[in-house]
Amino acid sequence: MLENTRGRLQQWGEWVRSGGPSLGYSSVRLSAASGGCNVPDDEAMAVDQAVACLKTREPDMRKVLVGYYVQRWDYSQIGLTVKMSREKVRVLLRSAEAWVDGRLFE
Repeated sequence: MLENTRGRLQQWGEWVRSGGPSLGYSSVRLSAASGGCNVPDDEAMAVDQAVACLKTREPDMRKVLVGYYVQRWDYSQIGLTVKMSREKVRVLLRSAEAWVDGRLFE
């Protein structure tokens, strides 16, 4: 089931990059990929709502998710931004994925 959530997070990242009406991510201004995004808004919004909950609950998890899935950074780039080791970023990313999975399938 977690693989399904990772796929949904990848689609959500594509949706945000293509200009989807994201909750709390208006500061992420990236150019839309050529060809647009074919992720349905309702599916992307469900993921977006789960990720938006992390903004106040676990802000570092949210930063790691956005860095990995929206900005497409690797662990090192994320680590420099949030001032953590690559290993800590990896653990936080897996924790955040599991948290989003729980929110999507409760």
